[in-house]
Order: sequence, then C-alpha cells, then structure tokens
Amino acid sequence: MNEEAEKASIGRIEIAPEVLTTIALYTTLSMEGVNQMAQVPADVSHLFRRSARQNGVILDFSNGSISFEIYVLMEPRVNVLETSRSIQAAVVEAIDKMVGIPVDIVNVHVEDVVYSLDDAA
Repeated sequence: MNEEAEKASIGRIEIAPEVLTTIALYTTLSMEGVNQMAQVPADVSHLFRRSARQNGVILDFSNGSISFEIYVLMEPRVNVLETSRSIQAAVVEAIDKMVGIPVDIVNVHVEDVVYSLDDAA
C-alpha cells in the first residue's frame, strides 16, 4: 500500500460551513478600508435560507462550487473598487491557505460608506 493511499484511509475530515464563514468574516474585517460588516438585506436573506450565514457573510455551496456574498460598510476616503478587489483576493487566499478548498466566487456588496462627524467637516 503506498503512502498516499494509507493517508486517505485514515478517516474522513469534515469542515463545518461556519468555519468558512468565520474565516471570510475576519479576513474581511482585517482589510484596510472596511469599517464593519453590513447586515444582509432581508430580500436577499430569504434567497439563501439553506446557506451558512454570519454577520454579513453568506456562504453558498451548490453544484460543487463555493461562493461568498460579503456585505460591508466602508471607511471614507478609500478607493471602494480597489478595497473590494482586495477583499475578494484575500478571502480566496485565506480559505485556500487555511482549509485548501478552492473558492469560485466572492461577491462584495458595499452597502454604505460610514462618515464620522470629523469626516463631514
């Protein structure tokens, strides 16, 4: 029996969907320019009833592919497009690095830009 077959026969590994949403959540929050996660809009939430959800992150696993819907509030004075692309790349990399599962789609939804009173002046 070769070594690969021996490793494969040790047992099964299951990763809970919540693990993936947590990785995506904290990866997103660590990105410069992200103020906080946004609530998933109610009209979207009902479409993903059977999907894993966590504070602005929806994970959908269907047809053998993994996709994320990420809802964020951004800081003012950041390039929203560049920050959104950075979120996409960081989530794909984090999931691949931590669990070795390829991510097919990361959709970033910028729901608002959060200004403080100091920013408005």
